[in-house]
Amino acid sequence: MLIEKVAKELVEVSSGLLGGRTVNIMDVNGTIVASTEKERVGSFHQGAKEAIETGRQVIIRKDQLGQYPGAREGYNMPLRVNGSVIGAVGIFGTQQELQYLAPLLELYAAKYYQLEAMTIPHLAEQGLRGRLLQNLLAPTDTALADAKALLESLRIHLELPLTVAIISPPARAMLEQRQESLINWLLSRGVLRSNRDVWGIVEDRIVLLCSHGNPALDEAVRQLDGWDGVPYRVCLGEPCKTLWDVHSSYEQLVILDLTSSKPFNDIRELDTRCHYILYHTAVTEAEFIDSFYQKLNAAFPSREQEVLMKTAQGYYDNDRSVSKAAAALFIHKNTLQYRVHRLLEALGLAGCTSFQQEYLVRLLLEHYKRKQGLRALQ
Repeated sequence: MLIEKVAKELVEVSSGLLGGRTVNIMDVNGTIVASTEKERVGSFHQGAKEAIETGRQVIIRKDQLGQYPGAREGYNMPLRVNGSVIGAVGIFGTQQELQYLAPLLELYAAKYYQLEAMTIPHLAEQGLRGRLLQNLLAPTDTALADAKALLESLRIHLELPLTVAIISPPARAMLEQRQESLINWLLSRGVLRSNRDVWGIVEDRIVLLCSHGNPALDEAVRQLDGWDGVPYRVCLGEPCKTLWDVHSSYEQLVILDLTSSKPFNDIRELDTRCHYILYHTAVTEAEFIDSFYQKLNAAFPSREQEVLMKTAQGYYDNDRSVSKAAAALFIHKNTLQYRVHRLLEALGLAGCTSFQQEYLVRLLLEHYKRKQGLRALQ
């Protein structure tokens, strides 16, 4: 293992640079594999295990030693190589003594391992897995042929039908350590299995391709809103019967992620599917729907457009209940009815059936959001 191969040498070098301080290196299970205190090799370190699982440094103060049996006062920090946590590095001392030394040790240890890792075949596997994911998401004969070869090479049995899921944060800049922590949590729950599933990061989203027969997936992803204090959005696709279906499922989920305001979106659920169909229809019938958009622009200034569209959205989202919609929008019922009537008149829909009015206005709402920004009206 890479962590054990380099650990002893790193401990000796770093301890010397830090004036002989106690330095420990722990593997991904929190077991000490190298230490300036050789008698501690082989023992478990709870603080290191927490640093590995959370992707954050764990500071153990003197008054906390009772919570960490066998530990000593000091810092424990995750050890990363190419974006993955492979262990932890710890240093003995008080918080005041180490507040500047500890980050330097963390950086030094990571760079030390990265240099060593360039020649370790084990390290290349992560790159191959990333390439595998990209090929599975690309709808070409060449990419899928390459993917099948990589699956065999990496000994991954991706069993069909498989499920595509994406997990994204509210902002498009998810911190690397949070991605690692979340993936490690999914691995620890059995949601991800290295010999049966494929995962990685694509455009700041965590993308999962999970083999058939994974009961832990649905339950786990429904728990992610607010996990680690982050309001993640999860989008879950329908089962892919062939590898060719993976790309289209992924594209559906990206659209859901961009347009939905809900923390959990399962394309198999009727409400989510209807939302997707509306957006897709608005795109395919864009030329027709744009004629209503032009009427909207001609009749109202931009600020009034937004007010009317929000009112219509609230009205239809509340099943055309004037009372419920008015309460949700904090306006009088007469105001709501007046706004909806003005909108329908301007669009030339006043004489249509209730179904036609709602269907066409909902398509216009999707078109409006494409024009104004996919998060408009939220």
